[in-house]
Amino acid sequence: MTDLGATGGSAETRRRVGAVATVFRRELATVLRTPGYGVLAVGLLALLGGTLAVGGGGDTGFVPAVVDLLLVTEVVVPLVAFVVGYRALLVDAESGELAVIRTYPVSVAGYVVGVVLARALAFLAIVVGPYALIGGVVWATAAPDTGIFATHSGVDSPLLYLRFLGLLVPFGAAYLAVATAVSAVASSRRGAVAIAVLALVAGVLGGDLAVLRSLASGADASAIPGLLASTPNGAFRGLVFETVVGVAFAPEGGFVAVRRAAVSLVAWTVGGVGVSTAALAYGARIDVLLEGVRARVAE
Repeated sequence: MTDLGATGGSAETRRRVGAVATVFRRELATVLRTPGYGVLAVGLLALLGGTLAVGGGGDTGFVPAVVDLLLVTEVVVPLVAFVVGYRALLVDAESGELAVIRTYPVSVAGYVVGVVLARALAFLAIVVGPYALIGGVVWATAAPDTGIFATHSGVDSPLLYLRFLGLLVPFGAAYLAVATAVSAVASSRRGAVAIAVLALVAGVLGGDLAVLRSLASGADASAIPGLLASTPNGAFRGLVFETVVGVAFAPEGGFVAVRRAAVSLVAWTVGGVGVSTAALAYGARIDVLLEGVRARVAE
């Protein structure tokens, strides 16, 4: 009996994984047919290169390059995530493909996960590629005598830049999940654009404005690291200062509550996927109810 139950559970797991993989491959094929994403990657590379050329951080090491790129990163990474994800689910609903997909043995959650994974892969190709190329340029052009900061206790290292690249992944994933949620709740492309713009502005500026308002209302300054960790931008910025910039300039840390920041980024990602799943599931139930009403009226 136990063996039969285990076999059945294993088969069900394989079926669900196979359904997600099918959606993933289908969505990836859609992404690969979108030439605009390649243009977006080239544009991002040009922007990063221009920022580094103006700031001059690339001539002095990896950590100065991260400092120069940080502000731009906090804007362009969420922007790219929204460009990649704001129509991810909406386009299927508009074209009628979502109704067809619902007839196949794939759950709403499996469909959302498959789409998000494919879009996440596209996001990584668009973002991490240009940042990695910039890191290669810094490696090739930084002066050899700038590896050590004479007035600080840290040592510049390509490993610190790799940490920065690693932090781009959960940061972008959080915004991509939010963008996917926007595509699930929006009823039209125009609505999706409007909601995406509001969400982008709120994400990039809202957290810092909330912290400033809290301080203005008399909040304790010691609460700042925890407050910053609650938003994707604040969490990302704090983790960069804590694990990359702070290693060279302020090893004692204290920029952000690290564990809370990491949990925050994961929570935004999971929450976005959850909202997408709930929105589509609710829409499916409404469709079923409407079909039932139409059938009764027809009778």
